[in-house]
Amino acid sequence: MTKKNNNYKDSGVNVQEGQNFISDIKNKLSSTSNKFSIGTIGGFSGYIDPPKNYKDPLYALACDGVGTKLRIASLLKKYDSLGIDLVAMCVNDLIVSGAKPLAFLDYYGVSKLDRSIGKEIISGIISGCEMSGCDLVGGETAEMPNHYTDGNFDLVGFAMGVNERDGIIDGSTIAKNNCIIGLKSNGLHSNGFSLVNNIINANNLKNDIDFLEQLLAPTKIYVNEVLDLLSKYKINGMAHITGGGLEENLSRAVPENLSIVIDKNYWENPEIFQKIQKLGNIQTEEMLSVFNCGVGYCLIVDEETSERILSESNSYFKIGLIKENLNKKFLIK
Repeated sequence: MTKKNNNYKDSGVNVQEGQNFISDIKNKLSSTSNKFSIGTIGGFSGYIDPPKNYKDPLYALACDGVGTKLRIASLLKKYDSLGIDLVAMCVNDLIVSGAKPLAFLDYYGVSKLDRSIGKEIISGIISGCEMSGCDLVGGETAEMPNHYTDGNFDLVGFAMGVNERDGIIDGSTIAKNNCIIGLKSNGLHSNGFSLVNNIINANNLKNDIDFLEQLLAPTKIYVNEVLDLLSKYKINGMAHITGGGLEENLSRAVPENLSIVIDKNYWENPEIFQKIQKLGNIQTEEMLSVFNCGVGYCLIVDEETSERILSESNSYFKIGLIKENLNKKFLIK
């Protein structure tokens, strides 16, 4: 009996389709100007020519993903905003320490490559890079039919930024009576979706298009406004409000000898979070420890600086204060 010849394509990996997808990416990138990158997509590595105006540069790196928000996109069959989410999750982390984003790479893992979906995602990634002023310099598309189940995929992003050695913001200058300023979010961003997906299943909401589209709103990219604020004001600390909500992310930013006091009456909880809280019967403390609840990014500054920043935009609002150690790191009023 003659054995059948095996090949990669019959195993579920279409190398030619992967090459075609790389060509798709190159075509989309051809209309964008590379600010810092050298060469083209598709090589073994990407190179960056860093800006020359840094006296003592250090390079910051960040990695993040979109999590189970992917399931919402799959329900709606809308994928372009996921690319913006992916870039946002990484570059918003970079700027917390004061770094300016330079370069971005992505990992796209799939059970079977669908170029139409892939092109939507890449379009979003390119848009996110343009919004944050960095270059897409490379990535990896992995077709793994024996690992990802049918229709499943994953997205991971990697960002690189630059900062002056003496410009790193590490929270060490945060002091008692500093004010915590919240920057308005654009919905859930990319966190808390494991809980949200459970709520969708429990309440049979898979066909509630309006609700799903609200959930899919892309993560806000704070790069330009935060870098602008940094150029004008002394900011003692910052936090990107991601997984773990206000409690975990502010606690990471504030020294151990100080406490964070949040007054939930300072801002209005957006309707989308109110709906999630009601549908899931979730306690307020749990909401604040899972979701951003309308606050996507935080600045910690002295009182005088807070007044000047708050006067700049109605999307900035005070949410709390830093206090001396109150035997508890995070308190809600």
